[in-house]
Amino acid sequence: KYSKTVGSVNTIKSVKARGGAAAADSSVATTGSSNNNPLQAFLNTIINSRGHLAAAAAARCTSIFTMYPIDTLKTRMQMGNTFRESMQQGGIMKGVSGSLVGQVPYGVLTFGSYEVYKEMLLKKFPNVRPVFIYAMAAILGDVTGSGWVCPSEVIKQQMQAGMYPTTGDAIRSIWSKSGLGGFYQGYMGGLARDVPFRVAQLTSYEVAKKVFLNYRKRQDDGVKELSAVDSAMVGAVAGTFSAAITAPLDKIKTLLMTEGGKYGGSVMQCASSIVQSEGVGGLFAGVVPRVVYIAPSVTIFFVVYEQV
Repeated sequence: KYSKTVGSVNTIKSVKARGGAAAADSSVATTGSSNNNPLQAFLNTIINSRGHLAAAAAARCTSIFTMYPIDTLKTRMQMGNTFRESMQQGGIMKGVSGSLVGQVPYGVLTFGSYEVYKEMLLKKFPNVRPVFIYAMAAILGDVTGSGWVCPSEVIKQQMQAGMYPTTGDAIRSIWSKSGLGGFYQGYMGGLARDVPFRVAQLTSYEVAKKVFLNYRKRQDDGVKELSAVDSAMVGAVAGTFSAAITAPLDKIKTLLMTEGGKYGGSVMQCASSIVQSEGVGGLFAGVVPRVVYIAPSVTIFFVVYEQV
């Protein structure tokens, strides 16, 4: 069973928690029959899953705040700084408030829309394996939430890069230079990273879950499902793998959001420029902090989620 939780970049989007998945699935059954109205279905999903969403929000806030310094180091290294230079720059918590403001509503949008998409796709394609439906619904949910989260990501990354001292300064400067469009620079880069990341994450999660569950069953025939701890471990493995293979796309997204004017906002032009100036290895700048960020974030998310 799957329930859509907040996650950027960075946590498994299909989690099983005490009562959470069951509540989400039951909410889908309720929402599906209500007038076939997607907006009403979305609102019913949010209302019926409010406890689940509150737990996910608390968990996500904790994981973001705890691991934020690693995320800042990753951003700075992707922009060409060494690890030492990134540390010496200081201000490793710059932009954290904007990140929290962006990520929590993003979780509500992605969760609610995921459930709506999942129900619609299951009805439209009843003969397709559910795992593919869940993956497509998760991707569509990410795309739906991306419109909200992109501005907060632009502000966060530009502050992490040391371009602005405060959130207010960042907002005023971006608006004065580029208007509303300035808050969406790098939007396509974000989608180019998030869609492959989600596909890789869900696929690797399913594979790792199956392998780990079979291992548990060999130890104990009574085991039917993974425990919360086991799920956290599997999620960390899937997230780490997905983070590593999409590191080049994450770097492109960072550069488009912080220095988009150099590349005309083009994903391909940005990638080509990186390879020409830094070689293929340049695409993987910041991969270590990106990977280091993912696994603890998933673990923290699950631990806090289970306690709320």
